[in-house]
Amino acid sequence: MLRLKPNILHITPDFDYACGRSYYVFLLMKYLKDAYNVSLITNGGDSIQRIEEENIKYKVIRGLKSKNPISVARNINELRAYIKEHCIDIVHTHHRLAEFIALQSINLNGTKKVHSVFTSLSIVNKKFNIEYKSDSIIAVSNSVKNMLTGKFSIDEHKISLIPNFTDTEEIHELEIIAEHTRDHGRFYNILAVGRFHHEKNFETLLKAMKIINNAKFSLILVGEGDKDIDYKKYISKHNLNVEIIVPQKNLLQYFLVADLCVLPSVRDPFPNFMLQAGLHKKPFIGANVDGIGELINDGVNGLLFKSGNEHELAEKIKKFAADTDFAGRCADNLHKDVVNNYTQEFVIPKIKKLYNSLLT
Repeated sequence: MLRLKPNILHITPDFDYACGRSYYVFLLMKYLKDAYNVSLITNGGDSIQRIEEENIKYKVIRGLKSKNPISVARNINELRAYIKEHCIDIVHTHHRLAEFIALQSINLNGTKKVHSVFTSLSIVNKKFNIEYKSDSIIAVSNSVKNMLTGKFSIDEHKISLIPNFTDTEEIHELEIIAEHTRDHGRFYNILAVGRFHHEKNFETLLKAMKIINNAKFSLILVGEGDKDIDYKKYISKHNLNVEIIVPQKNLLQYFLVADLCVLPSVRDPFPNFMLQAGLHKKPFIGANVDGIGELINDGVNGLLFKSGNEHELAEKIKKFAADTDFAGRCADNLHKDVVNNYTQEFVIPKIKKLYNSLLT
């Protein structure tokens, strides 16, 4: 029987709402499923529901992230069997250990040719000899591509520069919420979203809130992670007007009431939250690092500050708050940049072209 659609298997761990990698993989599968038979292998997570809502097949391997040799061997065999049973044509991985397991499984698969793609979504300091061995590698920003070629000497011909992206349908998923919710107008609402991890560096934002020392400035911090307790202690100690929200499927209600979006990362290849801020036409301030500095032109489509400098961040926040016309112009410009370059309409055709080049 003729198979009309190629079979694409995505592999990524920790499929959570707080994980930008998971959001990226979800969008890929959502917009590729009409052209390909897509499926997912993960170790679980709190955002599996959105995969089910899109009727995407998935398999949970609980020990997928384990580096224990016995677990790794078991995962390789389980994945090899899955690839063979489901006649997988391309295995697309999004995590370095997942890539290693996938490539070993492919090598054990037998006579059928199975292609491999790896999306490099992180800026890392070192690599091991088992990494970045896929047939094709996607770099989501120039910063990532420069890391791969400059630091790790990856063959440039293997790399496709295909940016991270966001979903225009996000805007329409919830009913419009009235502006008076969350005391809109009484407070200058700052929104920050991401993992509570040292790379996101929300400590700098909390310190900036302390410097501003104005009860009318409110911070909505959406996320979870290892730094959760430290953040809560700091907020309580300094009596900051900060609300911590657990990660969830849809953030539209928070974007609607936000006056400003802030991302104070020390490292960030090309963050989803920055793109979502542009999609929702919100003023954005980001640390001048990696992919943030690639998109944000200081004073044109947002503001940049030196990573870790809470005093400069506080001044930039007050600058936008004091000049709403200027903030609005920057938000409009960022919105144009995002919708014209970093949505599914722009990125998905590039992914399809890459897949098809491997399949022909």
